[in-house]
Amino acid sequence: MTESNKMQVLFWRYFFLAIGMVLLCLSILKFYNPDRITDWNNLIIFGGIGLLLMVLNIIFFDKIKSVKVNHNRIIFEENGAQKDVNWKNVGKIGRILFIAPPLYFAVIEKKIIIFPTERNFGYSSFGSSSVFVVIDHSKMGDIIKKAKSQYLI
Repeated sequence: MTESNKMQVLFWRYFFLAIGMVLLCLSILKFYNPDRITDWNNLIIFGGIGLLLMVLNIIFFDKIKSVKVNHNRIIFEENGAQKDVNWKNVGKIGRILFIAPPLYFAVIEKKIIIFPTERNFGYSSFGSSSVFVVIDHSKMGDIIKKAKSQYLI
């Protein structure tokens, strides 16, 4: 069984919240800056993006999970109980593109779960300012690729 990296799970669970809080705090500090006239456009943009990221965190917080995979099953925890699902019962699985370290998604019983791979440095990324490619060469990536070709059409 190959298990997801727990530090990456925590990182992705709190990433949007942390960035949103920083942007919201910066917009509040910009509002109370006594030396300058308040720039309402920047204040609204920073505050709006911060609030949007915090709402995205609320939406995706429970969908990001730590999983264990092998060649015929995927195991994850939902509502405190371990769910053991065969690859045949997975509706769809894929990788979220252009995100490093690689994140995968799976549709199981009409619910989406998002999970990272098992290693921090199990990928290669290269690109330029307009094109960015991430190649996953971790063990979990290989298992998912083989399961996708065998069980999912």
